[in-house]
Amino acid sequence: MPLLEPDEADAEAGHVITLVRPDTAHVRAPRFLDFAGDLVSGVLIIAGGVFAYGFVRLG
Repeated sequence: MPLLEPDEADAEAGHVITLVRPDTAHVRAPRFLDFAGDLVSGVLIIAGGVFAYGFVRLG
């Protein structure tokens, strides 16, 4: 369901335009790269913390 529904008065006066993102490779690729970048960043942060824990003595 769209967030903003068009008024019926506006629909009668002219065309109602709704933005729909097409499901194409050009749309999916940036979303995949964004997800992959977040995943790699998370793995590097966790691996860096585990690696640093081996060098730092806390007690």
